[in-house]
Amino acid sequence: MEELRRPEPLYRQVYEVLRRRILAGEYGAGEVLQESRAAEELRVSRTPVREALRQLEREGLLVARGTERVVADPSKEEFVDLYTCRAALEGLVAERAARLAEEEELRQMEEAIGEARRAASAGDHARVLSANTRFHDLMVRSARMPPLERLMDTLRGQILIARRHILSDERIEAEICEEHAAILEAIRQRDVRAARERMRRHMENDIQRGVANFGVAPEEG
Repeated sequence: MEELRRPEPLYRQVYEVLRRRILAGEYGAGEVLQESRAAEELRVSRTPVREALRQLEREGLLVARGTERVVADPSKEEFVDLYTCRAALEGLVAERAARLAEEEELRQMEEAIGEARRAASAGDHARVLSANTRFHDLMVRSARMPPLERLMDTLRGQILIARRHILSDERIEAEICEEHAAILEAIRQRDVRAARERMRRHMENDIQRGVANFGVAPEEG
C-alpha cells in the first residue's frame, strides 16, 4: 500500500501515484481506471482522485470513453503521429547537445547506455527502458533550452506508453543501444549534422519497429 504525503497537495500525490502505475504497466492499455476504486486503494476521498484523473487525461495518459476514463492505447496511426512529432523535437535536442553538452553529461549518457546494455544481456526489459529513458532525458537537459524541455515533457507520458509497441526483445534492445552509442559519439565529436542525422534515423527505426509490432502481444517481465 502506497502512503501519501500530507504536506503536498493531495490531488498531486494521487496524480503521481496513478501516473507511476500507468507508466509501469500496472494499469494495462484500455483498462478502466475507476475513481471509486482508486479512492479506496489510496484511502482518500473521490475529489482529489477526480482532479488527478482530469490531469492524466489532459496529458493523454487517460482517454474518455463515455462516462469512464481508460488507459490510453494508441492506434498505429496515433503511434506514428506521436513519434513523428517526437522526431522533430529530438532532432533539435541532438543538434543542441552536440554544441552544448558538458563532459559530465556525456559521461552520464555513456553510463546510461552501459546500463541499458547490461540490462538487455540480463533480460531485464524494465531496466533497459529506464536506462534508455535516462539517456534521452540527459540529452534533453544538455540542450539547455527550457521551452524545448517543456515541450518534450508534455509528450513524455504518451511516449512511454507508446514504447510498449517497441517490444521487449533482446535483439531490438541491442539495436537501440548501438543507435544511442552512435548518437553519443556524434555529440562527443561536436558534429552537429551527424548528431541530428543519427537521431533522425533512430526515430525512423523506432517508428518502423513500433509499426511492425502492432497486434503482437508484449512479452511478460
